[in-house]
Amino acid sequence: MVSHWRNRMIRFIILLIGVSILCFILTALSSIDPVTYIIRRGNLSPTPEVIEQVREELGLDKPLPVRYLTWITGALHGDFGESVFTRNAVSEDLAMFFPATLRLLLLTLAEIIVFSLLLGVLCAAKQNKLTDHIMHGISLLGICLPTFWLGFLLLIAFAVEIPLFSVTPAPGIKGLILPSITLAFPAICSTVRLVRASLLEEMHRDYVRFARASGMSTRQIIWRKAFRNALPPVVTLFCQYVSYLIAGSAVVEKVFSIKGVGNYLMNCIMAADTNAIGACMLIIATLYLLAELAGEIFNHILCPWRKEKQDVA
Repeated sequence: MVSHWRNRMIRFIILLIGVSILCFILTALSSIDPVTYIIRRGNLSPTPEVIEQVREELGLDKPLPVRYLTWITGALHGDFGESVFTRNAVSEDLAMFFPATLRLLLLTLAEIIVFSLLLGVLCAAKQNKLTDHIMHGISLLGICLPTFWLGFLLLIAFAVEIPLFSVTPAPGIKGLILPSITLAFPAICSTVRLVRASLLEEMHRDYVRFARASGMSTRQIIWRKAFRNALPPVVTLFCQYVSYLIAGSAVVEKVFSIKGVGNYLMNCIMAADTNAIGACMLIIATLYLLAELAGEIFNHILCPWRKEKQDVA
């Protein structure tokens, strides 16, 4: 067991280093040229002399390994350089925009957990009945529906036709209801199907047959026996959604005019801000690896006997 977690941490560190290298290479070797944007912003003529001078000031004339070491050293100290778009330190911009994104993500994650588990259990309990078929159709629709289109539909329906919400960002939790539903709906639709499938798989195991023979009802079997054993694949998928939601929030924040990290990232992409883009990519990838590790730890705490069976096998 100790060797497993030691190897897991070594793998995590190696993946983290590989992710940082990949993020740096993708921004350094991309077609995005921040030099041109800076020159045009300063109303200067992009002559070869001016371009070379700006490249030297940004350190872009140095070899890639040197630039990577400089970049990753600064990133470890919270210094991602200066944003071309805002002319502020990238870390300051992230600290300013992150609270809005965090509030949106927390509400979205809460909606995913509650509705996915409840609807998934309902579909499993009502297998092949009308409720199950209706939820199957809604799930397919939610998975296929583009996020930005869903956001526009909700705005038109509940902010224009039925003015329950404001088109412009509103303070408090009311201003996050439509954005969180837009972000959570596709994740809920896919997670409901996984909860249903995982729970139905558990319902065919021997311990469930023994519970039925002992006189337990279907509801008791689901909540007392099968539910906990059905959670590990759901937890794994849920942890993977953390980074997906951060990346997906870019579209949602743009649609609903929320000043968060996602909106900031979209603006930086349009402005060819490689420092901010690289920082956001590194943070999102790191959060994905951390969420994956957290999911494995939580699954071990939730169902330790599964790991013991794997070790024996």
